[in-house]
Amino acid sequence: MFKNLTILYVEDEENIKEVVNSIFKQIFKNFIVASDGQEGLDLYIKHQDEIDVVVTDINMPNMNGLDMSIEIRKISTTVPIIITTAHNDKEFLHKAINVGINKFVTKPMDMKFLLDSIKQVVEPILLKEEFDKELKQYQDKQLQNAKFTATGQLAAGITHEINTPLTYIKANFEMLGYDIEDLPESDIKDDIIKSVEKIEDGLHRIETIVSSMREMSQQVKIEKKDANIYASVITSAILAYNKIKHVSNVYINGKEFNLDIDKNEYQFIANVELQRIEQVWIIIINNAMDELMKIDDYSKRRLDIDISEDENHITVLFKDTAGGIDPQIKDSIFEPFKGTKESSGMGVGLSIAKKIIDDQKNASIEAYNEGEGAVFKIILSK
Repeated sequence: MFKNLTILYVEDEENIKEVVNSIFKQIFKNFIVASDGQEGLDLYIKHQDEIDVVVTDINMPNMNGLDMSIEIRKISTTVPIIITTAHNDKEFLHKAINVGINKFVTKPMDMKFLLDSIKQVVEPILLKEEFDKELKQYQDKQLQNAKFTATGQLAAGITHEINTPLTYIKANFEMLGYDIEDLPESDIKDDIIKSVEKIEDGLHRIETIVSSMREMSQQVKIEKKDANIYASVITSAILAYNKIKHVSNVYINGKEFNLDIDKNEYQFIANVELQRIEQVWIIIINNAMDELMKIDDYSKRRLDIDISEDENHITVLFKDTAGGIDPQIKDSIFEPFKGTKESSGMGVGLSIAKKIIDDQKNASIEAYNEGEGAVFKIILSK
């Protein structure tokens, strides 16, 4: 972890600075040292794109550590700042908290405690970077799948549109060939036969192109494979985390969801198109968040995701407390353009989800009301 970090360390006492420098320069990727707050601020401005953590003393000449932190906070609200201090009065602590100091380390410093403190403040950043990386990879895959799907649909549509007139032309051309054979021998007949041969060659080329396009449209489907459905739900929840964290608590098999949850704590293996199944989970989670957002009392917002299995099937239940499905659309909820949410776009999300589930082997999806909310039940084959 530390080998990838750049630290800005600000300290005016030479003996402390030398000790910390001798230790930290061996641990971190880059260790930038300043002797006072002004120099520290100048170095931060110069290296702000590189610096991962700021560690600073308080009492220093030119500019103290707290004032330097205030200026740094004007540049970045997210870079972690750790203060090393002997101060313990309430006024100082309140001011430091208001500045946005992430951690306090008292002097004389315990190096292990300082390293542990650095680890604590950078872990959320590293987790976010990992999350952003996974999100980018997922988005790239989704974009690629969307391109494949669009290409396949286009190819299938074109082949369908071409096949009808092509069949008509070929049938009539064959009849024309019989009529040409009945013509008396002449130079004109010979010229017509040569033209017919060229036309036949052209029709053959069109058939080859149509056949290739048909083959392409049949190959765009994502390959089914054995996948851990529990892990796929976790992945989808992580991708929807920015929305979840502002709207509602989510519980997966009774455990409150967070970014540290173990994807492989449970194994529920089904044979599915994994990326498309994850798209289904995201659609349902986002729909639930949109509905839960309408409830003023945050404590009454909740989404439970429960995964269970029997000998042949895996069942995934999404149950929210958002008041249930509107009776007017309950029977047609999986049809496109049936959504009633003000911010839900065209209302095609659940129709896409149903299409994906229908494409899986012996799978089903249904929606109904239970208690204080809606339930979406998906059954997948092992």
